[in-house]
Amino acid sequence: MSTTSTLILNQRVDPYVEAVRPAGRNLVQTAGHYLWGPMTLMGFMLVVTAFALSVVRAQLSVDLSEQFTPVRRANFETIGQLIPGFMFLGFAFILAGVSFAIARILGVFRVGGGMVQESAGSRIKTMVMPATAWIFLGGMMMAMMLLVFAFAGHVYAAVQAHEAWINATGPNAPDAPFLGRAETWGTWLEGVRRLGIGMYLASIAFGLTTITKAIRFQTLRVRELAAERQAVA
Repeated sequence: MSTTSTLILNQRVDPYVEAVRPAGRNLVQTAGHYLWGPMTLMGFMLVVTAFALSVVRAQLSVDLSEQFTPVRRANFETIGQLIPGFMFLGFAFILAGVSFAIARILGVFRVGGGMVQESAGSRIKTMVMPATAWIFLGGMMMAMMLLVFAFAGHVYAAVQAHEAWINATGPNAPDAPFLGRAETWGTWLEGVRRLGIGMYLASIAFGLTTITKAIRFQTLRVRELAAERQAVA
């Protein structure tokens, strides 16, 4: 059985839930505890993949300067679409790792604060999830969806670029419809990528703000416990 109330200091109100036993990590914090490392590692691997594709494309550029072939040009244009797709998908996973690390930190505060209060022999007060945390979660999910969509769009553009050049007879004879679709998608996907990254960074700012709220709540609770001890003494 738990009740909801507020902890007030200097006209600031922090909603909390009061219970007799410490609260465990919630679902998001549990996911953050286990996934921050794998997500960061996958993101790094995707960024390395983009770097490797850049090296391959640079070599294709040298080969094309020596002799034009449809296959070389098709591969050059195809890889040119895949590089930003892999790069920004890697950024998405790395930022997801940062976001999960924030959730993990919040879980540590939630569990550790409850354990400290239990050791003090007092009822456990746990901060209610603030609005900044909900914005953090919603923004993170929307940003991830945008960047995954951008990656899928770059794969589509890569296919179109390949079809545009694979049967070309010279540098100025691509298949126009395929080339037009590839260039159009590549152009507006740049805006989608930047929007996704911007949303991710803004969401992380709200996540860090939530950490400051958790720290303040724990600080106020420790002061409250000390005041309760002094009153008993």
